[in-house]
Amino acid sequence: MTDEKDQQENLSLEELQEKNLELLNNWKKTAADFENFKRRNEENKKEILEFAKELTVSKLMPSLQNLEQVLKYAPSDETYKDWVTGLKATIMQLEKDMEELGLKKIKTVGEQFDPTMHEAIEEVEGEEGQIIKEIQPGFILNTKVIIPAKVAVGKQSIN
Repeated sequence: MTDEKDQQENLSLEELQEKNLELLNNWKKTAADFENFKRRNEENKKEILEFAKELTVSKLMPSLQNLEQVLKYAPSDETYKDWVTGLKATIMQLEKDMEELGLKKIKTVGEQFDPTMHEAIEEVEGEEGQIIKEIQPGFILNTKVIIPAKVAVGKQSIN
């Protein structure tokens, strides 16, 4: 009888150890799942933030471009000097704010033409493939071109 009672106690101990191991494995799996959830959640937050920045920049871009066009045709008359100064300050502030969101102007004049960042609007006499003149600035948000720069590209003259 004692052997039978010991076997029951041993069996119960073995069952308890198996149950303990099962619970431990379930806990480890749940902890790993939670860590994966936190990582995915952080990635989603970053994606949402980048999307919000892109949306904000795309909404403000036309205003910045319009202000820059207005500045090109601003009167040089002394009467409008303060107005032009204010317009320049507004443009600079808007550019600074956009830069803080990750926006950068695409380099143009003197650079080699790159169709992924530049849009050739005209060809002018000059070094083949080099950008001679910027017609309209282009912009990159982080690493993505959101507006290609409109440029005049050099072309060797045919004599």
